[in-house]
Amino acid sequence: MARGGQASLAILLMASMVLAGCVSPEMQEWGPDGIEVVVDESAGTATMSTHTGDNDLDDDVANLLGCDADGNFSVVAPSTDKPIRIEGWLHLSKHFPDGSASSSKGEMLSTSAVIVQFGKYDEVSLPTQGKVDGVKEWHTPFESVRAIPPGFTSASKFPHDGWAIVGLIPANENILNGFAGLDWHQKILLEGWLVDGQYLGSNEVHVSDDGECRIYAGANIDGFRGAMLVTSMTLGDHGLIDEENSYNAYSVPIIGSWLYYLFLLGSIAGATILFFLSTGLIRRGAKLSARELMTEAQMLAAKTVKKEVKHDIHRVKSETGEKKKIRAAKAQVTKAEKLSEKPAIELDDFDVDSVMREGHRPSAHSVRSSTSAGVIETEESVEMQEKMDEADSLRDLQDTIKERQMARLGGKMEVPEGLPDKPDSKISMSKPDAPKAKPQTRKVRKTKAVKKEPEPEPKPVTPTKSGPDIADDEDFSDFAL
Repeated sequence: MARGGQASLAILLMASMVLAGCVSPEMQEWGPDGIEVVVDESAGTATMSTHTGDNDLDDDVANLLGCDADGNFSVVAPSTDKPIRIEGWLHLSKHFPDGSASSSKGEMLSTSAVIVQFGKYDEVSLPTQGKVDGVKEWHTPFESVRAIPPGFTSASKFPHDGWAIVGLIPANENILNGFAGLDWHQKILLEGWLVDGQYLGSNEVHVSDDGECRIYAGANIDGFRGAMLVTSMTLGDHGLIDEENSYNAYSVPIIGSWLYYLFLLGSIAGATILFFLSTGLIRRGAKLSARELMTEAQMLAAKTVKKEVKHDIHRVKSETGEKKKIRAAKAQVTKAEKLSEKPAIELDDFDVDSVMREGHRPSAHSVRSSTSAGVIETEESVEMQEKMDEADSLRDLQDTIKERQMARLGGKMEVPEGLPDKPDSKISMSKPDAPKAKPQTRKVRKTKAVKKEPEPEPKPVTPTKSGPDIADDEDFSDFAL
């Protein structure tokens, strides 16, 4: 059973490894029952609607904010020449499938949110300082979130310098589905637009001066907090996701999607075959072991060999007067499969522990039984066993006498007078020609039959009054004691 449990656990672990990534998080729907966004980059506007949970927003038009041709950002003179970029290392993510309980339009339309440590996408690597700790009250995408990044001791100033918490608004259906690939601890590059009005949150946004329009800080030169309309997304584990490149939950950068599919199907088929094969081998091995080790044929054969060796030792001693060791020949034991096609014991219900619990088994021809078998030994059974033992001794003695007579008479067999022919009769132990013993008579005591007189019929017993009866019409005026 232990090996069977280990095999099942190994198969379960194998299945969980190959199925990793197949289960996607719950996301909002795209369409009239969820969220819809239409982006018009030439006009610099976006029309957005949401009907998720308690949120209800219809065809709200907002202006898009980006950078000019030189990579400068300005809220006063908005431009859409270059999209805004947020890139770095993705530490944590959260999805809001039922919408956000907030009146801010930016949070109402943010289907997911991420906590990012700023850094260039091509240069960022796995941080060695630790993970974000102490995340509290993440009930809305970005307004009320508090956390302690590595290297800091307080959550009151979150987002700290070099960090950002971003509410993500999908610009199309592919981006919405791609939010399911926001697994923790991977590189991330977000491209899109900021939205003015109630969507922006804070007008103070700082971008890099290298012309790439990359956000590195928010208000007061601290971390960035706000919503972003995402038009393109690049993830370290899934690659580019935009309007033309859809998200594939099974994509693996090294081996590719098709090889992953083949590996997945092969692993499931191999695990199934291995499970049934190991189960069958374990059951068959247990049955064969039980048949080879615990059959009645082998036990009786061993007992027969022991009896023959004992008989030969007794015969040699009677002839030569010396006790010699006799090596027993190997007994021919018929395998259990050849004894009967239908075994008397069902091996599925065969309890090996109960058989091995005792050091020996009782004789198959013996009347007595061990106390552990639950049988009570009576006086009659003891007497019968003694008679059977005595009969065996008489047979051995008769064989010895016959052999001695044959040796004296040169091979001729003569039975002395008084020696019984049947092995069940008793003979004298002193002389071979002793007369027959008279059978012992058992006295029987006679008793007279006594006639039984018929028993007299029982007389009806009349109850005696222990005190005055209430039903009597006697006078109760006398209360003398």
